[in-house]
Amino acid sequence: MYLTLAENYEISWAELNAHLNKYEELHGSLSAALLELEVHQKRAGFIKDDLSEITRINYVHPDHPFRYLQVQHNPSRARRFEGAGIQLPPEGATSVNNGCFLCRENIHWQQQGKEVGYEIDVLGHGYFAWMNPFPLLPSHVVIASQEHVSQEWEYHPSGTLSLEQLLYNLVDLARRLPGFFGFYNGIEAGASIPGHMHYQFLRRPEENIHFPLEQAERDFTQFDNTGIMRNYPLAVAVWQGKPEEVVAHAIDWVRFWARHNAAHIEQLTANFITSTDPETGEISLYFAPRDRKRSKSKYMSGMVGGLEVMGELVFSSEDERKAMEEGRTNYEDLLKIYEDVYTPFFIDSPSQLVSQT
Repeated sequence: MYLTLAENYEISWAELNAHLNKYEELHGSLSAALLELEVHQKRAGFIKDDLSEITRINYVHPDHPFRYLQVQHNPSRARRFEGAGIQLPPEGATSVNNGCFLCRENIHWQQQGKEVGYEIDVLGHGYFAWMNPFPLLPSHVVIASQEHVSQEWEYHPSGTLSLEQLLYNLVDLARRLPGFFGFYNGIEAGASIPGHMHYQFLRRPEENIHFPLEQAERDFTQFDNTGIMRNYPLAVAVWQGKPEEVVAHAIDWVRFWARHNAAHIEQLTANFITSTDPETGEISLYFAPRDRKRSKSKYMSGMVGGLEVMGELVFSSEDERKAMEEGRTNYEDLLKIYEDVYTPFFIDSPSQLVSQT
């Protein structure tokens, strides 16, 4: 009997998910299942970038050798906004939500059956894990809500994503994915598909165990265990410890931050970044406030998102590559990028925000 593309897709989906479920149970690890998903997607031809074109350079502060920033030149990232599949549905298929690239109903025809995801439950919320066809680092996975709901958080008039769901789910995923780090990019803070709620998780490259943000100096307050970065180009807070305690402290602090900035809160967004220490199980959760009008820098072709907040800037243009190769990029140049997107924790006057006019 002849099967349609959609019917074949459902068979492939069921077979792969059954295999990944058993794989996760066997290894007791969500990360093992995602690595197996990555292998499958490479064999299927969906992931074509083997990261061999990436060039990574560290730039050290001229006066402080332990302060540094990283740059990766990744030419494939320039193509990510074009999508990885066909744009118009074939006969018999239907496009939903304006062809959203994270909706399962679209993916089966957009990728002509090549892209298959893994269904996972996170604290009672349904997500699909999809491999990113334009990876930033190894095992770059997008963990997207099964429902087509906005990435917008509760502090915007159109936002429906509660701070509690955002952080509890993000941290629970980090707990289940030691060896990875993950982030939530707010709208106008690096979110490339703002209409569909999602997180991104990436496996640490072997040659880069820690990022500049993770090694930056910080001062911890005694009363709420909040750390504030010192001598870092962005305002970033951090909480470390057991998952439940970390999220509770973070929610209290961000609620305080939002109340203080109530007059300007509609113009503010954020990046949240998290990881788990594989030896201790300790969670680190970072928060960087962002001005929606400062989503990009004139000194960089791409957006500033979670990886950039961690201290690794992603360059993708040919001009940026040449500047790196010819030694025309330096630490001070990178600081200019961060200056363009810098947002203080507490806004005391409109002059601290970019004009909305």
